[in-house]
Amino acid sequence: MGLRTEGLSLKRTRIRTKKIHRILVKSNQTILNWFVKFGKTLTKPVQGLAERLHADETLLKTHKKGVFFYFWAMRCKGMQPVGWHVSEDRNLHETKMFMWEARRRFPIGYTPKAIRTDSMPAYRFAVMNVFNHAIRHEKVISFKHGNNIVENFFRCKNRFPRFRTPEAAKIFVNHWMWENFGDDLFLAIWHHSFIGYNLF
Repeated sequence: MGLRTEGLSLKRTRIRTKKIHRILVKSNQTILNWFVKFGKTLTKPVQGLAERLHADETLLKTHKKGVFFYFWAMRCKGMQPVGWHVSEDRNLHETKMFMWEARRRFPIGYTPKAIRTDSMPAYRFAVMNVFNHAIRHEKVISFKHGNNIVENFFRCKNRFPRFRTPEAAKIFVNHWMWENFGDDLFLAIWHHSFIGYNLF
């Protein structure tokens, strides 16, 4: 599974598995089945969050030309992602789903003072709906007051493979997050691998 999360295609994952581990994998579906059965996800609350969180979405490539999935993420400066979501659409329903996913990883008693996003109207309605007006919604208004904290994080997608279904993308992203942020060791390795990219 680690080979797949390094960004290898299903075919190349099969080839490397045979070469390195001497295990013959007969079909791409077997690799996908491994992720469904053994894939992990982070559920532990993120401690030490700042008063402002940054949220945004980006595109994930699929096997079909011109077709993309949406990868949503929320984080604050110097921290691992608070929450993430993968969807086929970019609308109010998916935005609220994303906000709920992030909220589930808030530590007990924590409420940010503000969430900064781009100007998509759905963000404002989702923040109000999920947090009951308790949190201020900030729109990016200039480069100085931008959203680079989360936008720079999205460089990680350059290592992601192409996906055939949103379900496969979700399982992959969940396990990728677990591998890279599952504990302090993974976080240190991930941070070291991106030195020079100003992700934090």
